[in-house]
Amino acid sequence: MIALSTLLSRIRVKYEAEAGASSPVRWSDARLITFVNEGLESLAEATGFYERYCTFPIEAGRRYYDLRGFTPETVSRVKSVWSTLRNDWLAPKSIEDLGYGWQDSTGDPYLFFTRGIYWMAVHPLPTASTGYLRVNFTGIPSRFTHTQAVLGDLPDNYYPALEDYALYEMAAQDREPGRAIAHYVSYLKREADLRNYLDRRLVASTPGRFGRLNGRL
Repeated sequence: MIALSTLLSRIRVKYEAEAGASSPVRWSDARLITFVNEGLESLAEATGFYERYCTFPIEAGRRYYDLRGFTPETVSRVKSVWSTLRNDWLAPKSIEDLGYGWQDSTGDPYLFFTRGIYWMAVHPLPTASTGYLRVNFTGIPSRFTHTQAVLGDLPDNYYPALEDYALYEMAAQDREPGRAIAHYVSYLKREADLRNYLDRRLVASTPGRFGRLNGRL
């Protein structure tokens, strides 16, 4: 894990090495931390590396659940939902595929879908307040707030993506479009590499004894 103070030092060294002696040192910690946090949020949303879960009770007559009420993190994508009532995973579904009159169906939920940014819904409408839902999601991590902060969820090899994002912002504000574009292209490549790393991790975790099912589940 890399502390934010180390990250800031590396960003300053790289920027000054590029700009040369003619570039004055004027970037405050506060501004650099803002750039790093913006890069962190962009990276988390694009790759889904920050995975969390929350648990809440099924309530009779309640279809929609505002995830902001159950987790401190901002949810970017719901990955899966486990029902203790059914002892099984709820199936993901698009609301367009539910068919005519789906609002009138009641019973134990066996499907879920999302609406807007924060709302998750279950189908059919629960008739009893029994059981719990465990929602696994990718989210946006909390911002770095002090220089000794670390983020263990991001592998050390991918911290340079945050450096590239900060360097892109710095060059753009210095009206250096060529350097800004170069750093943003580098950031996008690291973002794609992290997505591929996460995908390979899923492939590697699948037991080979499943035969034809070997690969990503």
